Amino acid sequence: MSKDTPNNNPHNPPYGDPGATQPVPPQPLGQGAVNGSPQGQQYGMTGGKYGTSEYNPNQYTGTMDRPSTVDKLLKLTLASLGLYVLNGIIGLIAASSVDYTQMYRDMGLSTEMADQSASQMAMTTGPVASIISLIIGLALYFLVYNGLKKGKNWARILGTVLAAIAILSGIFGLFGVFIYPAPWNIIMAILMIVKVVVDILWIVTAFRAPTSAWFNQNRVQR
Repeated sequence: MSKDTPNNNPHNPPYGDPGATQPVPPQPLGQGAVNGSPQGQQYGMTGGKYGTSEYNPNQYTGTMDRPSTVDKLLKLTLASLGLYVLNGIIGLIAASSVDYTQMYRDMGLSTEMADQSASQMAMTTGPVASIISLIIGLALYFLVYNGLKKGKNWARILGTVLAAIAILSGIFGLFGVFIYPAPWNIIMAILMIVKVVVDILWIVTAFRAPTSAWFNQNRVQR
């Protein structure tokens, strides 16, 4: 056979002929179809089967879980409650050891005026008034705490108002604790300072971005 004679073997066509079968280079993993995998599907890629994303329980509801700042807010509420109760009990003990009549006499008041002032002080700081005030405070604390757990925005607002009042009364109350004898005056002053700090942290935590987003979400859903 001469060199110019074409190769008529259809099963072994030369390279370059139109019917020639070109060799296929090996495909690396992730390129082309490998073991039936669709093109572009790489091993180790995140996501569900057939190109879908992983299941997220909040994907379709649009809700967010309760953030850690709300848990911190609940703990601060209980801490403030404990300090409130402890300060009230110490105040009852300290008030029972004060002779208000003599205190007003030492301030320069006459005996009659001292007796009247002592009677008024007993009405506002006596055991009955202190216990009633303590019960009302406990009720307000539990109201705010239960509302916060349920995601009620009104509980956050009410708690903010009560915390602001407690901060102001605590600051001004520091000037009045020293009418009580030692060591009760020192103990009450320390408790007041700690409670003021806790209440300030409460307000800051109540209006942090994750906390506000969670309460606003619950308000919208209702």
